[in-house]
Amino acid sequence: MSEAKKGEVKPFSFKGSGQVTKTQIQGIQGVYEAYAGKLSSSLSTNYRVNIAAQVLSVNQSTFGDFKETLQSPSIIGIVDMSPMRGEALLEVSPNLVFNFIDRMLGGRGELISLTRPLTDIEMKLVEEMLQGFTNDLKNALKGIVTTNARLANMLTNPRFIQGTSNSDICISGSIEIKVGEITGIINFCAPSTIIDAIMEGLSGEKAAASGRRKSIQNLVTSPEDLVKTKELLRDVEFPFVVSLGQIDSKAKEVMNLQVGDVIRLNTRVTDYLIATVGDIPKYKCKPGLAGSSLAVEIVKVLKKQPPADDVWM
Repeated sequence: MSEAKKGEVKPFSFKGSGQVTKTQIQGIQGVYEAYAGKLSSSLSTNYRVNIAAQVLSVNQSTFGDFKETLQSPSIIGIVDMSPMRGEALLEVSPNLVFNFIDRMLGGRGELISLTRPLTDIEMKLVEEMLQGFTNDLKNALKGIVTTNARLANMLTNPRFIQGTSNSDICISGSIEIKVGEITGIINFCAPSTIIDAIMEGLSGEKAAASGRRKSIQNLVTSPEDLVKTKELLRDVEFPFVVSLGQIDSKAKEVMNLQVGDVIRLNTRVTDYLIATVGDIPKYKCKPGLAGSSLAVEIVKVLKKQPPADDVWM
């Protein structure tokens, strides 16, 4: 009887193969946090309002289980991650999508629910929006892995997602986006083929970062050196830009502009302006005069997590 048990064939679950370790998930979480930072910066700049983004969770599951969490209708972007094998998936809360569409069209970002199909104009705007999120992802992965990430398709029904087997292991992360009183979620899901490439890139980046830290430590070896370094950096110049507002115009409208034409911006006279330092939104301010010159008064400092490489500062 014992011999029979010893030679017994046990079933193997292919669904559970290719699991990602907890240590690897922690490394991937750093990528999601970098992505959240890129989203916060680009969205705040594009929509001229302070937009916060933070990672809520990073989870491992099968692709089929992840699809079960998606609502229908949804706003789903299929992202081609070439030259990496496979496609990733971006899913955005409908309330965020319509808030951004309203702002694109000069509104105040009213909360609207997705209770109807998207119009042709809205589809174009959503495609532009998802491509922007894809560009932020590409920037977050810069230095880790090479990718020509682009939006390959857009869906509103998760049942039509193809290209990845339901049994494939994937990593999905949820990023919370706050726009004023409105909160929504951006989910990014990548299959194991893409995760493996990112993990390989992270291993190389970790070694390079270790070398960078050592070189910095060689330069800054005492509190006196740190003080001297900060003094040297005081004279480094950064562009400080305050924008009054913006609009989207067709080429023919721009070509027909003449002296005396009035352009209505998307900023109200009561709105605070956003001041950027080195392309990063840093302050809320209001315009005014200082003597005979135009000036701005800073009313709020926008919080932003510094990059990991800047910790030594």
